[in-house]
Amino acid sequence: MSLIRRYMLGVDLAKSLDYTSFAVVEMVWSSEIQDFVYHLKALDRIRGVDYPKITDMILATAKRLEEEGRRNIATLTSDGPHLCMDASGLGAPIKDYLKQTGWFGGGSYGRKIYPVVFTGGEAARLDPATHNYNISKSIIISNFLSLMQHRRFDYAPDLETLPLLEKEIASFKYHLTPSGHTGFDAEQGAHDDLICATCIPLIIGEWRYNHGPKATVGPKPAGL
Repeated sequence: MSLIRRYMLGVDLAKSLDYTSFAVVEMVWSSEIQDFVYHLKALDRIRGVDYPKITDMILATAKRLEEEGRRNIATLTSDGPHLCMDASGLGAPIKDYLKQTGWFGGGSYGRKIYPVVFTGGEAARLDPATHNYNISKSIIISNFLSLMQHRRFDYAPDLETLPLLEKEIASFKYHLTPSGHTGFDAEQGAHDDLICATCIPLIIGEWRYNHGPKATVGPKPAGL
């Protein structure tokens, strides 16, 4: 019996000389728990690479994931790979360029781009003009922690960046915003690129592809 799965590529783009991070997440249906589980298959970060090169890397990685899905006869890749990317700042023109290549947004595998812009507060909204998902980091991190708690997220044990990811997770703290709301963000000066690259595909997976009763972590954006 074939195993149904999809690949999702998460990308958190650098600002200035910061890190750009890439995460490969495999979303698989588990007959044991009757729900989707997520496996972090690869995680990496780069720095000092110009945006045209990063764009080429994103496209090349997505194409490799599609080829891997087609070669593995033990699984049935239902759709994708999908790109779940940070679309703030210079992410917007990168998103536009990738759409113009024609590779995403079509084909028999239904490859799509899900652009995410981080916002404050605890709101989520699908912008009808830009098609960006405006999501607070509080929501995507809370979703990540919930998936871990319910044993629906795991990672390859040999990931070299795993200690860095764990350090980023530990840096996230609850705090009270000036408006009186509870926020959840990284400590000042701490990196959060690896956890963002990992968490963006997880929230998109839950909102867009998990239609079961447990796919209710956080408010879905208006319009879904």
